[in-house]
Formats: sequence, structure tokens, C-alpha cells
Amino acid sequence: MKKITFLAVLLSAMIFGGCGQPAPAESGTPSSEVTTPDKPKPSTCSPYYTEAKLKGIFTSASSITLDEFSKGFAYACKFGIKDKNHEAMYLATVLTEVGTDLIGVRENLNYSCDALPSIFSYYRDNGGNNDDGRCNGHDANQPTIGSKIYANRLGNGSVSSGDGYTYRGGGYAQTTGYYNYNVIVDGVNKRVGSAYTTHHFADNITNTYVANLGGMGYWMQVGAENCSSMNCVTDKWNMYTESRQERENNYNRIKGM
Repeated sequence: MKKITFLAVLLSAMIFGGCGQPAPAESGTPSSEVTTPDKPKPSTCSPYYTEAKLKGIFTSASSITLDEFSKGFAYACKFGIKDKNHEAMYLATVLTEVGTDLIGVRENLNYSCDALPSIFSYYRDNGGNNDDGRCNGHDANQPTIGSKIYANRLGNGSVSSGDGYTYRGGGYAQTTGYYNYNVIVDGVNKRVGSAYTTHHFADNITNTYVANLGGMGYWMQVGAENCSSMNCVTDKWNMYTESRQERENNYNRIKGM
């Protein structure tokens, strides 16, 4: 069962403007690395937590998923995850967020018709079509819901642009909105020599390699690199989480490996 809670997503709303409930797990895919051919890739780090050690943490992850995660984690030091202690804190955070299978998730917008106006101002204030939601024997129209509720905010375009759905919450940190994806993508490209566009990165945020780069980008964005305790990391990543003790327990276990 995924560990992302409503409060965790609510924090994303406060930091990134995201809102909603966690989506079901989506299967990992082969590497979605995008590089610039004529640009040399930066050197990688030598993380303490090798793929063999990661297998003891993410016990339900497939070998393909672990391999993809390890490829991204090889750049951990580029994101300020600079020693074993930082690595353990980051891994404990990821473990608590997505569980032992390491599969990133997208924001679930499968709201009922009745829920839409009670949760989203768009449907209260603009006479939105509540039938976009789940009722009368049909599923929610999630692309339409996302496009409406996140339109013209967080760097997104209008409803017709579809940006709201494209840049809905995703990845290990539930990044939401074009602006926030773009900040992370810019940092990722600079640190790992990649050439992602913001759209491509968002479309592939459930890919393990991309989700990990996004998670490490978020670590740096919120200043977790300056933390020396798990409690500090939790305050930076998700201050209002109900899983604070679980994160601490995961950290202590991982640190002892």
C-alpha cells in the first residue's frame, strides 16, 4: 500500500499548489534518459547504498526498477546528497512516500461529481460541469478535471492548453504545476547533463529514473541538503505529514545497514 497521505499531498499544494489524492501505482518503464549528444556527461558519485544494498530497502522492487533507480542515484552528490547520512535520509523519505516497490505515482483526479464543487473553487465559482466527475455510471474525466482546476496558475496555461493535467502532481515529491516542474528540470539538466524538456519530464515522472531525478531535485530545491537530522528533512519535505515517526524509523534502519 502506498504511503503518500492526504496531508502529504496537501503539503505539495502549499509548496507547489497541488491538490488531490494519490494515484494507484503505475508500472515502471525502461530508462527515459534524455541526453545532449555533444555535451559530455558529468562524472557520477560513488553512493554508499549500492544496488545490492538498495535491494534490502526496496524489497518489492523489480530488478529493472532497482537498476533504473541506481542509475539516477549515481548522481546523488550532485544534488547535495553528499554522504551516507544524507543518502539514508533521502532513501528513508522515498521509502515512506512510495513504499518498497519504488514506483512513482501521479495525482489521482478520480473525484465524484458531488466532490468537485466541495473541493475545487473552479467548480464552485465558474459553474463548472460537475458531470466531469464520477457519477451516473461513468468514470471521472480526469484530463478535463486537471485542465480546469490547475488552469492559469503555477505557470500553467488556460483550460484549453491541457497544462493542468499534464503538470498534475507526480513523482516522489508530487511536483505540481509547470513552474515547479520547470524549476526541477532546469536543475536536473544542469547537474546530470541531460536535455529534458519540461513536458517530457512531466510525462515520464512515473519512470523510476525520472522520478528519482525529480525527487533529488526537490531535495535540493527545499534545502534538505543543509539538514543533519531526519526531523529537519521531514520539515523541509512534508512538514505536516502524519508519517514523521515512520520516516525516522526507516532512517534509523537504513542508516544501520
